This record gives sequence, C-alpha cells and structure tokens, in this order.
Amino acid sequence: MIWLFHGEDELTRSEELLRHRASLGDPTVAGLNTTVLDGRSLCHSDLVGACAAMPFMALKRVVIVEGFWSRFESAEGGKGKGRAPKVSEADQKLMAAIKETLRTLPDTTDLFFSESRALKPSNPVFAALPKEPGKVETRQFTLPRPRELAGWIEARTKSKGGTITSQAAEELGRLVGGELRQLDQELDKLLAFVNYARDVGIGDVHSVVSASQPDDIFALVDAIGMRQKPKAMQALHSLLNAGAAPQYILSMIERQIRILLQIKEMKANGVSTADIQQALNIWHSWVMEKNISQAQNFAQSALLRFYSRLADVEQETKTGVMDERLALDLLVTELAA
Repeated sequence: MIWLFHGEDELTRSEELLRHRASLGDPTVAGLNTTVLDGRSLCHSDLVGACAAMPFMALKRVVIVEGFWSRFESAEGGKGKGRAPKVSEADQKLMAAIKETLRTLPDTTDLFFSESRALKPSNPVFAALPKEPGKVETRQFTLPRPRELAGWIEARTKSKGGTITSQAAEELGRLVGGELRQLDQELDKLLAFVNYARDVGIGDVHSVVSASQPDDIFALVDAIGMRQKPKAMQALHSLLNAGAAPQYILSMIERQIRILLQIKEMKANGVSTADIQQALNIWHSWVMEKNISQAQNFAQSALLRFYSRLADVEQETKTGVMDERLALDLLVTELAA
C-alpha cells in the first residue's frame, strides 16, 4: 500500500504516521520494521532496499520518506505562478526509477510519502503514483482557519476525554494562536488542572496558559544565525523553563526555518508580501513583517544546513537514540558555534 500524506498540519499528519507504526504491534518490533528516509537526499537504492526488506516478526513493514516531492513544488504567485518547477535530468531519472519501484512494491511493505506542505496537482508525484484501485491513498492535512480554531479545540478536548466551554476555547485560541502542537500541549495541562472532572472554563485558561511568545523562537533563531551561543542558549532554556516540550521547540524551529526558506524562494520569484502571507497561512501582518526581516538575515545555504541538521535531531529523539533536552542543547550549541 502507498500513502501520500501532505499539508501543513504537522500534528495530525505525525499522529497518523504513529498510528500506522503502532499497528505493527510491540514497539520494539515496530521499530525494527520501520525505516525513515530523508527525501531531500534520497537515493533510489536506499528506497529499494528498505521496501524490499522482509518484515521481522510482523506481517508488514513501514517505510516513510519525508519531504521528497515537496522539492518539486513551484512558488505561489508572482513570477512563479502557474509555472511548472524545474526538474534536473538526474531528478527525472530518479523519479522514473521511483515510479517503477512503486509499481512493483511488495504487499508486505506500506510506503508513506510525508510532505510538510500541500502539493499542487502539477506535482510529479501524482503522475508517478500507480493508478490501480485500492493501491494508493492520498490525504491532505490542512490547518484550521482562524474562525475554525475554537471548534478544533473543542473537538480535540473531547477526543482527550474532557470538555471545554466555547468561551474558553476562543480564549485559548487567542492566547496560543494556530500552533496545533502547542495547543495540544496546553489542553493536556488544562485537563490535568481540572482533573477531567468538569468543563475547562475561561478562568482555567487564564490561570494555566500563558500567551504565546513567538519572540522567544525568533530570538532563538536570531541568536543561532548570528553565532551568539549564550543568547541562543538563554532563549532555549527560557522556552524549556516556561514548560515548552522539547518536541514542540524542535517543531517550531523546523517550522520557522521552513517559513524563511519559502519566503526567500517566493521573494526571489517576485511574489508580493500579501501573496506570501496568504500562501503561508500567516494570520497577522506584524508576524509576516518579522518573518521577512528574519529571512533577510540568512543565506539560503545556511537555512538549508539548519534544516538538514534538524531532521537528524528529530530522528534521533523520536527513535530514542538521544534524550530530547540533551539533543536540543547540543543542536543549539552546534548551530550557534
């Protein structure tokens, strides 16, 4: 079976991947039967080897390729609007080889392509996927719009076995914004605070939840880019001491670097600020202005290097190779050195 998961809702997309991995059974067995490949540096031989391997003490194995097809997305709006992305000869050969691999994928392998942005219909993935009924499933994970956020919070609370008033949901969304992973973390705190015994009210939100501090993330990214290690470590520990989960911090840094990369790409293609804001689903103009200012501080090569290192750290922490807080300390120390 082949799955294409794409879209900006990283939380739900990650949970779906975890659910499929958990279906393999015992966590140790699931780990032995899961392979994660970085799509930005994907080699065809690595994909073939991972897909062809037989499951160990399980009926299936899972192969996850992260971020391969997003490489072939064109910019939104401006000069790049409606223009097919340029694909090198080497990538054309790679995609042709992958298309053949998909056609002959063993029944014992579930292959997932996970993309952190929504793919347009012109993306070559849709031509590469097999057309046989029942062999491919595509899912797009879209972030809730601002007017939908309170409803998302209420539904998420219910899925956790609790309830929240509409007013409290509105206030939580106002304080935290559209960062779903942080919202999820705050809901866990709130439900523990009321002990699942009553509705979460607006007073509970004011007692437990602090307003989101995006400047902490901007300060962290700024300090890394300017090689100011003491400031970077201070910003990191400020986030940790405020109760931010390590995986949340990693996801925020990854998101910020990805946004800056997309801004640089779209600006280079002549896309207007308004079109960039709409394409990136950034709600507030002042956040957009700060992001543009941030993007001007970095060379694209530096941002790509940061992004690659983040992928390594994410895999190390998710697989238990390294403690999350220690991994963050080492990551920030390395990037800001």
